[in-house]
Amino acid sequence: MSIALPSFDQLKQRQRLELVAQTVMANLQQARSEAVSRADAVQLRFSRHPNGSCYILHTGASGQCHCEADGQAACDSTERILKLEWIPSAQNISVRANVANMSFQARQGAVTSTGSIDISSTNGDTIRHVVSIVGRVRSCSPSAEMHGFPRC
Repeated sequence: MSIALPSFDQLKQRQRLELVAQTVMANLQQARSEAVSRADAVQLRFSRHPNGSCYILHTGASGQCHCEADGQAACDSTERILKLEWIPSAQNISVRANVANMSFQARQGAVTSTGSIDISSTNGDTIRHVVSIVGRVRSCSPSAEMHGFPRC
């Protein structure tokens, strides 16, 4: 039993990681789709806090909305929040982007700034979403341990 318990915990952790990665992927696709259908830019802003990771999808100008340290959204003006995701540190999963903001443009869903988003667990497993300039996303893993994902 003591041998199986750590393996079961690792399996649960990997499933949580994959679930968060799927959610991030769906939200990236939503940001692109919303920008095209609204004919207006949609922003995706990332932040990390001691209590967790957060990202927010919103309309309006870049930097108008952000996540507070408690996982709540704050906007400077009347921007519309489309989605807010808070991943508490207690889940042992973190979301980190190499850019603070991605702006999906109305014209064909192109994005500025391109970047990558790492979804990592405390055991070292990582799934990376790489967003191209045309707004398409590919997923990979920096380590060979993540089955089902090519190595980055």
